[in-house]
Amino acid sequence: MVKAKEKDWSTTWTSAAGAIHGAISYHEDNELSLIDVMGLTGHAFRINIDPIEVNVAGPTSFPGGYILRRNLCNLGYISCLADSETPVLPERLAKTIALIQDSVDRGFPAICFDLFIPEFGLIYGYDDEKQEFYAKDSSQEGVVSYEKFADVKGVLFATTISEKLPHSKYEKLRMALDMIVDHTRGNEWKHIFKDKYKIGLSGYDAWIHVMEKRKADPTGNAFNVAVVSDAREFATKFLQELTLKWDGENVVERSVRELAGEAANHYAEVAKSLVEMRTLFPFPQGGNAQDSGIADQAIRLLRRAQEAEEQGVKLLERLLHFMKAYHSEKWIY
Repeated sequence: MVKAKEKDWSTTWTSAAGAIHGAISYHEDNELSLIDVMGLTGHAFRINIDPIEVNVAGPTSFPGGYILRRNLCNLGYISCLADSETPVLPERLAKTIALIQDSVDRGFPAICFDLFIPEFGLIYGYDDEKQEFYAKDSSQEGVVSYEKFADVKGVLFATTISEKLPHSKYEKLRMALDMIVDHTRGNEWKHIFKDKYKIGLSGYDAWIHVMEKRKADPTGNAFNVAVVSDAREFATKFLQELTLKWDGENVVERSVRELAGEAANHYAEVAKSLVEMRTLFPFPQGGNAQDSGIADQAIRLLRRAQEAEEQGVKLLERLLHFMKAYHSEKWIY
């Protein structure tokens, strides 16, 4: 029997979380693993589905400034944002470049988008004389000229870290759960993109509907399978680690262990179903989502994942409400 390959927890298909972890890892006092970052930012629990064809843009089509700044706050960092729609005015471009340079000078790379491919990446250095940034993303590491950086379609985006916040582990987890539940219940940013993308549990409904109509884009579908299955593997691991890290004897720590442990079992079922989908739709090959047998099998797996996630998020909601109640009473802070 061939032994299954052990998962590499140092890399992820979720480029936003990968870039955030990369940025904070440059700082000497960072103790957060990629598993911590995926969980505390909520990215391990995300699903963002285009309801027309499950397109390749789905996993990165969210209001980056709002989400990433909230992510960084969860991790204990104050951040700054440059978020200019194109065409970018010269003074806005100059301010964005200055913001990135200031961040690099302070030892924190800037989190940007579409440096080499349409994913999140990092700018970690610059040469003002040559008018060049030193950058990397999941596809490559290299040089991006100021001119190319400014030549964007849509939004010129950069998020930088300014300083650290004195958040306790209780505050970090409470804020993370707030984001996770908000997203899973579909309440996170509907007012921004309206019905263009379906998030959380409704994302599964949209995905199933596309599969039923045999309209899934091969590349986009396979990419979403890769991203979401990887995310739920991280979600499971994050929750399992909470049961080990929260080892105190007070009622909050005991509750975190109990509810996170139960939720981890459900998210493990989610991950199992979605990982099975990876065999049907490998990326970048795509698989055949138009084949009735394959599509119907995918629908069964998506429904199984959705049902398990529904049970998992109910437990995380219980934990969130419990922690909010304790926070309001100021019993533990």
